[in-house]
Amino acid sequence: MNIQPTDTFSTQLEVCYEVLLFLSTRMQRLAPGEILEFISCDPDAPRAVEEWTALRSYELLAVEALEDGQTRFLIRR
Repeated sequence: MNIQPTDTFSTQLEVCYEVLLFLSTRMQRLAPGEILEFISCDPDAPRAVEEWTALRSYELLAVEALEDGQTRFLIRR
C-alpha cells in the first residue's frame, strides 16, 4: 500500500491509556482526511488500535506486520 502519511508516531511502549491519549492528540492536529502512521511493538496493538479507531470514528486504512516484529497502522482522520 503506497499511502503517504501526514504524520508518524512510533513507540516501544505497550498500547495503554497514555499511548492512546497521545495518539488522540496527534490525530486532533490533523485535518479531516489526513493520515497518521502509527508503529508499535506491542503484540496487542492490533486489537487495541482497532477498538480505539472504531470508538473515535477514525478510519483504519491498513494494518501491516513489519519484518522486525512491529506493526504499522495507517489511520485516517
